[in-house]
Order: sequence, then C-alpha cells, then structure tokens
Amino acid sequence: MGGVTPYFGLPPDLVALREEVRTFAVEKLRPRARDLEWRTDPSERVAWDLVEEASARGWRTFGLPPEEGGAGASALALCVLVEELSYGDMGFAVLIDQCLKVQRILSELASGRALELFLERFVSDPRCVLAICFTEPETSSDYIIDGPEFRFRTTATRRADGSWVLNGYKHFISNGADAGLYCVFACSDPSRPAVNGTSAFLVATDDPGFEVVKVHDKMSQRGNNNAALRFNDVVLPPDRLLGEPHTGYAGSRRILKESAITAGATALGTARAAYDLALEHARTRVQGGGPLIEHANVGCRLADMYAELEAARSLVWRAAWAVENDPAYDYRMGSAAKLVAADTAMRVALSAAELFGGLAVMYRDAGINKCVRDCMSFLHSDGAQDSHRLRIAQMTRDLA
Repeated sequence: MGGVTPYFGLPPDLVALREEVRTFAVEKLRPRARDLEWRTDPSERVAWDLVEEASARGWRTFGLPPEEGGAGASALALCVLVEELSYGDMGFAVLIDQCLKVQRILSELASGRALELFLERFVSDPRCVLAICFTEPETSSDYIIDGPEFRFRTTATRRADGSWVLNGYKHFISNGADAGLYCVFACSDPSRPAVNGTSAFLVATDDPGFEVVKVHDKMSQRGNNNAALRFNDVVLPPDRLLGEPHTGYAGSRRILKESAITAGATALGTARAAYDLALEHARTRVQGGGPLIEHANVGCRLADMYAELEAARSLVWRAAWAVENDPAYDYRMGSAAKLVAADTAMRVALSAAELFGGLAVMYRDAGINKCVRDCMSFLHSDGAQDSHRLRIAQMTRDLA
C-alpha cells in the first residue's frame, strides 16, 4: 500500500526444492540411515546408492557454476537443501554439505591441471565426495576465532622447483575416510598469523604420503565417516596450490561466508524431525486419561519447541539472504546463525525426548534417540559454540 512489503517466504523454485528433498528424506533417507547406522564396517554406514541418487538430482554439485556442471545455487538454496536432508539423516546432510563447501573453494581457487583434476574426478563420479581439512588436535576450533597467535600445525614447505611438501595431522574430518579429494590448510609462513600465512592445497587420496589413519567411532552423524589424516612428506606439484601462496585460509573464508549458516540449517533439520516425532507421539500416546497432547504442560512444551525452531530458521534464512544481497553484510551474522540454531536444536531435541519418557533412551526403539545424538554433534561441528561466541565478541570489539 504505497511501499514495499517485506516477504519472508521462499520463492517458488525453492518451495519445489524443499518438497522434493523432504520426500526423498522421509521415504528413502531416513529408513536407510536407521538400517545402516550401527554397521560394524564404517564404509557400509554410508548410503552410497543414495549418494548416487543425490548426484543424479544435482544436489552433490549444487554449488558449482552451471558451466562446471552445477546449479550455481544461492546460499539460501543451500540452506533449504541441507535442512531437508538433515530432516532425514544428519550424517548424509553433512556428507553433502561438505561437498558443497569444498567445491566452491576449488571452483574459485583451483587453476590449470588442479582444476581439471577436480572437475574430472568430482563431477563425473557420482560417488566422489570432498573433505575440508581444518581441525587439528592442538588447535581444535581456534581457526574460528583466528587470533594473531593462531597458526596451523600442519606445515607446507616450498621447494626450489616450486613444488610443496606437506607434513602434519588433521582429525575429526567429515568425509575424511571416504573422500576422493581434500582441501588441506597448512602453515606456509610461520612468521605470519594464519590469516596471511596459510596456504590451501588440493590433495588426492592416492597422493604418496597421504594416509587415513583412523575412522572415528562417533555416537552422532554415523552416516558420515569422520577420520584422522596424516600427511608424511606429501609432495604436491605447484598447481596443487589453491590461489596465491599464504592466502588460502583468507580466501576460503571469503568464499565460504555462508559456511556457518548452512551448518545452522543442518542442525535445524534434525531438530525439526525431533519435534515432528514428539508431536506424533503426543497425539497417539494415551496417558493420564487422554492423549499426551491434551495435557496443558505437553502443549506448552510443544509450543516452545515450535516457536524456537521458527525463530532460529528466520535468523538462518535472513543471514543466508544477506550474505549475498546485503552490501553492508554484518559478518557476525554467520556465527550468530550457527550459534542460535545449534543451541536451539539441542534444546528442542532434548525437550522432544522428554515426551517419550524412558523410551527415549532405548536406542533401537525410538527415532528420537538418534535425533538427540545427532543434534549434540553441532555443539562442536563447524566450530564449537563458544568459539563462535568469541568470534562475535571479537568482531564487536573491532567495530568499536
């Protein structure tokens, strides 16, 4: 009426995407995840046939530009995709989300033969997944805060012929046991802070000296294999360097402004699944003279869960839109979106579990158990919660 009315919904193409992914998550992904989760062999926990189907639907390459075989998806579209996948299984959602992160770094920073290697292996192979290698035992989530004293312990030394030698150890790496290509961050100039002393490299699983030394046996995200990786004198040709020397870390942070935002969306997907499981249980479980949902305290609990989920998603979507459309984008929003979404997801999952009573701790008898375990992982995955709080505080001080 004489002005622009804000619209906070999704455009038709993303509504269609959400419905397509949700159907896939409920009908195919969730039943398979429940069946595969506790397999002894880690390689059998990944639903590789569904990875192939996700590839055929264009989701594994969703973030690549069209000329490289992708859809050039927006940050908001990525959030919609991973939330709905996580509604079916968080482990599978993280597997895809890691591919979405790494492919954007490689698409923008790789060149020459390295770019060709990436496109040949990743785009053409529907089972090829990617991994990004930040976390180390000594540095943990310090890379989120990025203070002046922070350096990666993994090192990269440049030889006279222009090649590089990697040495070090990374752990807790999503897709670490199964990836075909890795984006590895290493200290290439220890005299500088990480932001301008870290280089990024493309490492292939068959590079001599690279080894997967351990698959972590987690209680969460079991459909995604995290692993520890060792780099023992891994010699890389000059074109495996991503971008310019010493700028890989800064370049990746610039490219992945939405990384923490999609992490928040992933956490919300599983929390929403927990809420829906609790809602259905409250409608069918009769106790105290009637269905649980007719009891006022249960209704209030469900109301709080619904309100918190909606509020957290609003922040995630707003941040996802702003990161690409707001010229005055506030970089605190990415960490804020992850922080709020992950905390909300944990509260909602625990509250949902409370409605199941003792059934919630019977790990094969109620799906809510898996939701709680999975949501717990995002208190640390993609950066610990307090690391994001400290990052927000740091940026706030810098604005003063």
